[in-house]
Amino acid sequence: MNKVAAPVLRDFIKQGMDTHYSNLDVYCSGLATPCTLKTLTYHQVSTDPCFKHLKFQNVNNNLQLYGMKKKDLHKYNYNINSSVDLAKLFLPDYLAEFSGFDDSLDMSAILRLLGVNKPVPIFYSPKPLMSIQYSADDVRENVRNKWGHCNVTDWTEILFKDCFSKLETLVRSLGLTGGIEKASLDLLSDWLTKGNCVFLKIITCSASKLYSNYLCYI
Repeated sequence: MNKVAAPVLRDFIKQGMDTHYSNLDVYCSGLATPCTLKTLTYHQVSTDPCFKHLKFQNVNNNLQLYGMKKKDLHKYNYNINSSVDLAKLFLPDYLAEFSGFDDSLDMSAILRLLGVNKPVPIFYSPKPLMSIQYSADDVRENVRNKWGHCNVTDWTEILFKDCFSKLETLVRSLGLTGGIEKASLDLLSDWLTKGNCVFLKIITCSASKLYSNYLCYI
């Protein structure tokens, strides 16, 4: 997942967040008190539905300097200086430690960003029957989290293949162009073939070890 899917998803997120930043900047110019994202203030953020839900504690050292008490929120620096800072505003603080759309942006943060749908989604699939948010949440809950808290006895060959199928669905939902989708799906297929062989060896060894332990007690 980190070798094949993550680089493609990071690039997609960068493009989407750059566009979202530009669109919000234009939106700011039409506020009652016109501004830009780089000059946002507490008053504008606290009264506008587009900004009220964002986690401004994640940028400009706001959390470290002022904490989270309601009485101190007016002290925050609400400037959004880049699309990277904008992305941080949609995440829990423990996932907002990345410095760019690079290796510092891990798979957990990637899937959370793709899954954003409140107040509205950031990313839309060009394929009308597919949802990036649904696929991202599916991969996060049933692939990333399962592997992150791996119990080898839960993993069957069917489950292993199903995880790759979910990753493929997510990649397809992005509507990647220029041969990127096909190249990504081909790489996933290659990793599925190689990984399945390794997976079966691990399962076989684990089963053999469990059986050996069982024999010691009978």
